[in-house]
This record gives sequence, structure tokens and C-alpha cells, in this order.
Amino acid sequence: MTEAERLGRLSEVLIELFRSPIPTHFFHTLADHAGGVLPHDYLAVCLSDLEKSGYLVHSLAGLDAGAVSPRVFSLHEGLPGRAITTGHAQRVEDLTLVRDGVHDLEGVLIGAGLRAALAVPIRRGLDLLGALLFAGRPPIAYGDDDEHVATLLAAGLSAALETSQAYQTLADERMTMLGVLGSTSDAVIAMNQGGLVLLANGAVRQMLGLAPDAIEGRPLLEVVDHAPLRELFVKGNPGISELPLPDGRTAQASLVQAVTPFGEPVGLAVVLRDITLLKNLEQMKNDFVATVSHDLKSPITVIAGLADLMRIAGPGDPNLVSRCQDIRDTAQHMADLVTDLLDIGKIEAGLDAAREPMDLVPAASDALRIVRPNADRKSIALDADLPEAAIVMAAPIRIRQALVNLIDNGIKYTPNGGRVTVSVAFSAGGDGAETVTIRVADTGLGIPARDLPHVFDKFYRVNSTATQGIAGTGLGLAITKTIVESVGGRIRVESVEGAGTTFTVELPAARL
Repeated sequence: MTEAERLGRLSEVLIELFRSPIPTHFFHTLADHAGGVLPHDYLAVCLSDLEKSGYLVHSLAGLDAGAVSPRVFSLHEGLPGRAITTGHAQRVEDLTLVRDGVHDLEGVLIGAGLRAALAVPIRRGLDLLGALLFAGRPPIAYGDDDEHVATLLAAGLSAALETSQAYQTLADERMTMLGVLGSTSDAVIAMNQGGLVLLANGAVRQMLGLAPDAIEGRPLLEVVDHAPLRELFVKGNPGISELPLPDGRTAQASLVQAVTPFGEPVGLAVVLRDITLLKNLEQMKNDFVATVSHDLKSPITVIAGLADLMRIAGPGDPNLVSRCQDIRDTAQHMADLVTDLLDIGKIEAGLDAAREPMDLVPAASDALRIVRPNADRKSIALDADLPEAAIVMAAPIRIRQALVNLIDNGIKYTPNGGRVTVSVAFSAGGDGAETVTIRVADTGLGIPARDLPHVFDKFYRVNSTATQGIAGTGLGLAITKTIVESVGGRIRVESVEGAGTTFTVELPAARL
């Protein structure tokens, strides 16, 4: 083989080393092709083990993998150790003449009939990663040219190992990044300066209906048909804005310019966060403030007006008593409204009384006793169908409040001479667990079908000619629903306009 042919084959081996970043590929390449540029009957890669101040021998060709001891060899043992510690190639014509050879390395090679040996260091800058070890049977002998070729192979292996390490670092960083992006509910899309989608996380599917693997590597303007998002990328103005989503939700879009560590722009990235709930809460807050302001301002205006009339009319006003009563009633309405607001705030914030096992039957009896004067004034019959006991886990004061709200609501909207019935019974829930069911039914005005979905909304009042003049804050049923749901129950309403209404509460029975 001529020198030119040898160098040509060496180039092919070095090129083959870089075809894959996987270390096992490097070793297979050397095992399969190194013999074409450097004769040998045995080849091993000896890699430094810095933690143990030694090196491990990985046999690639010529002997079984287990022929050489798997132990960590000291850096003072064998030809590879000398090559690693000195940083220079070690070459011998006859292994039997090596005085400091070790029986489980050189001894194994001698036993296999190998005599000539060549060990060259594998360098990375000033660091020594290990050594390449070649050995051969006679007539193989290693000269200066062989040492030069072996050094080039070691340099190629070093560069390939460095590339592999960099690749693994990048792969680890990418997996970490994908893990973080995959665990967030925010949608992330990155686009390079050429308009290609570089990255899209799993939340893109849920938020935009796009499959990440179907859009990555493709032009964004071809795969994204959502006009507001396309416009955001086309304008490319970094900042925060609101973006309507295809299904009607709202997202907060944070567009940033992606740059390298050296400040060079490489594209754009957008993070989309679903803020629909926040927008709804903000609207609810605005509605709440507007409603409360109106409901508090109206009675204050009434009180101020009545006070002015009393001042103008003087002590001899024949309507003095009725106007004083109106002031008292209006002030009581304001007090009730504030009390209800405080109650619903505490319950929703989880700052309410602790739950405990309680019997619903005494609570229902107390509620009936509290509202009976209101029923008597309208000649409304109060019927009760109660078991001996019905134990639930709840705050007794709140359950009684919910029952009072429901029964009193029935009395308010039932004409004189009507009937309100309260019943408590046991039933099996959908999961087989026992449920306590409370029903409050009246023979009153009923609720129009259009109003049924809103009866538990805060401040909602059924607005009709029949309900005008009936006092209330519009919070009683909202408070009741909050109380019921806070203990794991549920409430529903059924009504026929003109025929009455039935509220049904289901609470999980306590397991004692």
C-alpha cells in the first residue's frame, strides 16, 4: 500500500468517525476500518477514569471483550498508562521485554502471541482523555509512520468524542427545555427569521387546535390560519397584548425577539396564556361593584329624601310615623345587604366556620320556627316531613342559614293561603354513597323558564309585575348555593310559572 493510498484510507476512516455522535459508533468504526491504515491483531481504546486515577481498557478487535481484566488500571501500569501520564507515544518491538508490564494486560497480549505494541495518547487540548493501543503478531512492527497514523486516528477520535459530548449536552438541554415547555399550560411558538416554525409545545394543540409535530419546520404563515396570531408575527413588535383565540377565549400574548448569547437576532417567540377566567372575573368584579353601588346608593337616597320631607313638614307632619318606619325598613335592607355580602365573602374565601357532624333534622326544625311568623302573616301552611335523624358534615350555623333562605324564599313568593313543604330523606348517590336530600316546595308564583338559569346569580331578581314590591337583597339563593357547594353538595331548581317552585339540595351523608 502506497503512502497516498494509506492517507486516503485514513481520511475515509476519519470522515466515518463523524457520521454519528454516538460513542459506540466511533468504536465500531475503528474496529472495522482501522486495520486498513494501521496493521494490528489487537486494538483497544483506553479511557481515563479521573475519579479512580486510572484507566479502563475497552477491547475493540483481536481478543474477546473479557480477555483483558475489566479493572481500573493504575496510570503507572502498562503502555497505555505511560502514554497517558507522559503525553507521548509508547512503542515496543517485543512485549516480553517490557519490565513493568502487567500480567492482566501485557501478559494477556503476550499469551495471545502478540509482540509489537504501540500506544498513543488521546488528547483534548491540554487534557489527556486516554490512549489508543495497537498490538500485532510477528512480522508486524511499528515505525515512525505508524506512530504518525495512530496519532492522527487518536486526534480524530478525540474530536469525535468532543462532538459527541457537545451533542449530548445539547440533547440534554433540549430535553430539559421540552420537558419544561411540555409541562406548562401556556402555548409557546418560536419562528426563525425565515418564517419557519422552530418549536411548538403541546399546549399549542389545546389552545390553537394545532398539532406541534405537524407545524414544526414548516412556514408559519402556511400552517397557522388564525389571523390575529399571523398578524402578531408579521408585525413582529415585541410586547404584551391580548389575543382572541379561535374558540372565543382570550389569551395574553407575550412576543419577544429571540437572540443568541452574542445578541444576534434569530427569530421571534410568542407565549400565549389563557386569561379568559381573569377577564371574566374582572367583568364580574365590575358588575359586582356597579350592582352594589346601585343597591347601596338607592336606599341611601330614599333615607335622605324621607329625612328632608320630615325636616320640611316639621313635628306636626301626619305622616311622621310611616316615614320613620320607611327609614327603618330601608336601613334594615342596607344592613341585610351588607350582612349578606360579608357572609358570601367569608364562605367563598374559606374563612367560614369549621365543619362538624351535625343533624339536619333539628336544623330544619329551627329554620321552620324562625320563618313561621312570616308564614302566619300570609296564612301560609308550613308542612314538614322529617326523619328521626340525618347526619351530614357541615357548619350547623350555615346549613340553618341555607334552610332559612330557601323556606323564606318560598314564603315570599307564595300568595296568601298557599303552602310550603320541607322534606328530608335519604337516597343513594351516583357512586353508591348515601345522600341526604332536602326539598323545599311551594305553591307560589313560579319562575319563568328564561330566569331559571340565573336564579343562583348574585343580585339576580326575577323582574315581573307579580314580584314587584317583594323585598330582598338578591343574594339569598347565591349564598345558599355557595354554602351547599362548600360542603360537597349540590342544589338545583325546578319550577312551573304560576304553579310553584321546588328547590332540591343533595348533601353527602356523614360516615360515623
